[in-house]
Amino acid sequence: LHCILHTMILGHRFTNFVLSLILVAAGIHSFHAIQGSSKSEKKHWLTFWTLYACVQAMEFAIDILLHWMPFYQEIKLGVYVYLAFYNGTAVVYESYGKEAFQAMEDGVTQLHEQGMQNVQYKVLYEKLMFTLGRKTD
Repeated sequence: LHCILHTMILGHRFTNFVLSLILVAAGIHSFHAIQGSSKSEKKHWLTFWTLYACVQAMEFAIDILLHWMPFYQEIKLGVYVYLAFYNGTAVVYESYGKEAFQAMEDGVTQLHEQGMQNVQYKVLYEKLMFTLGRKTD
């Protein structure tokens, strides 16, 4: 059973190697998008890296469960290829990401507003903004 649960077609090292190549390619495409004038390319790659960060955070949080999923590495590889090179970022962001990010932003804003009622929070926030060179109201 242990062997069945850890079944991989490509192997862990190979999938990690291919994932590294995908991330290097994504980085190169991002660099070209930054240097270029195409707004859609910039949006694509910014969205890709945002979704990549979200997947990494979720993976970190639920790794103990994902570790036991058969073919997880291959599925993850397929997801990244789809996101990066088959317009998956637009589909995922428009279908799920935009609403989720808006809800998170609203929650953080609400927590911040509540925190500003606390003197210690307000002092720390103002020190942070000062350190970052930003003005506070």
